[in-house]
Amino acid sequence: MSEEDLREASRAQWSNVAGGWALAADRREGGPSGAAADWMLRAADLKPGGRVLELACGAGDVGLRAAEAVGSTGRVLCSDFAEPMVEVVRTRADALRMGHLEARVLDAEDLLLDGELFDAVLCRFGYMLMTDPAKALRSSGAALDRGGRLALSVWGPAERNPWLSLITDAVMKSLGAPPPAPGVPGPFALADHDRLGSLVEGAGVEDVVVEDLETERRHESLDDWWADTREVSGPIGALLGQLAEEQVTAIHDEALARAREHVRSDGAVCFPACVAVASARRGV
Repeated sequence: MSEEDLREASRAQWSNVAGGWALAADRREGGPSGAAADWMLRAADLKPGGRVLELACGAGDVGLRAAEAVGSTGRVLCSDFAEPMVEVVRTRADALRMGHLEARVLDAEDLLLDGELFDAVLCRFGYMLMTDPAKALRSSGAALDRGGRLALSVWGPAERNPWLSLITDAVMKSLGAPPPAPGVPGPFALADHDRLGSLVEGAGVEDVVVEDLETERRHESLDDWWADTREVSGPIGALLGQLAEEQVTAIHDEALARAREHVRSDGAVCFPACVAVASARRGV
């Protein structure tokens, strides 16, 4: 499959789960996603009047928080390559009367910004899923004004994120498929600090920092964990939707059996989670 075919397949997958993301956006964000957003926004050092670009914005949680930080004198551009995701952000921004936040369809691997420059570029859990993250990061660096900051997050290693790897492992076991080769787009594709740091350095920035955030992902029950992960993960939702019912049942049963060690006495589930974060600055 060509890179363009991969991008189109990914666009369709994330478009299909936009409704689930819209529903999830009504919940208070916490866990690894909230920890990643907190770290990124601190690293971006946003000021009133600042200009911010968010890539692969999903439901726009990070961009909405950035819009609060820069205030009405600032500007935030939330972008995603899936139009339904962009519509979710537009609806949320309108409801909050954030006229200084714009939502636009943009492909991070082929940014068309007509020379627009920003004080910060943010991307949470996006670069790892892109077919050419190096190209996307170069475009991100080029979109920064002098002194502007890049802040991003990706998932850490699979073994430190059982909330997701238990499902992906069960899928691969059911299909008899080997683990993804290094560098193949996926949730854990940029978990290695050396590779992530090298890609960020290639964006034409300096003062590169890469570190891990150790956090937790909690769910009310195993069934809630399964439903939530399937609902908001584009690739997993798309794959399971193509399988026969008996295969999905086998994957479900395998994943839940292995996840039971993370169930607490009250029935809630608490998984360890690891997020790799990185920041850098464009020279002045």
